Amino acid sequence: MLSAVLHVASLTKSYGERPILRGVSFELGAGERAALLGPSGSGKTTLLNCIGGVDRADRGEVTVSGVGLHGLDSDGLARVRRTHLGTVFQFFHLLPTLTAAENVELPLQLLGVGAVERESRVRMLLERVGVAHRAGALPSELSGGEMQRVAIARAVIHRPALLLADEPTGNLDSTTGAQVLDLLAEVVRETKAALLMVTHSEEAAKRCERVLRMRDGELVES
Repeated sequence: MLSAVLHVASLTKSYGERPILRGVSFELGAGERAALLGPSGSGKTTLLNCIGGVDRADRGEVTVSGVGLHGLDSDGLARVRRTHLGTVFQFFHLLPTLTAAENVELPLQLLGVGAVERESRVRMLLERVGVAHRAGALPSELSGGEMQRVAIARAVIHRPALLLADEPTGNLDSTTGAQVLDLLAEVVRETKAALLMVTHSEEAAKRCERVLRMRDGELVES
């Protein structure tokens, strides 16, 4: 395996008396694409949230680019998300009052990147994902496919080591979804980011080198 970008070890999580994750362990290397499949309630979203620092595991370890999440406070987790993580959501989560370019630029603003470099990187990346002509449009003026392309650009503009995708094609038609999957694969190949994609789609999973299957809070196949 290439150098491990993501290390998950013996992760457990319960809500009350209900166990959600039962000792999940795996690693992802730089540039590796993995699909996370499983029925509803199997723990996929909880696992993704723990890896993304949105939720905390009860026990176990998550390490992203050598940084362990377990001992970090909320500010520390926010720093990891800003610097090492990018996330693509099913429903895009673009800020409705910002243009496409402004949505993509936001992570760089949060990192304190200078205005000239921000403008250059946003322009090049919007061209790369095929929506440069929509830079000044608000999300309400974009199609679903255009919004997801903008969301992918926003997720990788700060050059994260790990890209998390939660049902990235779940709100798109099959043709647009296939285009988005192609784009994700190309971006991962170019940036060498690791990709962990939660999906219900076997077709989407085929685009990844690895398939991780969950059932009842456990990885049952890798």
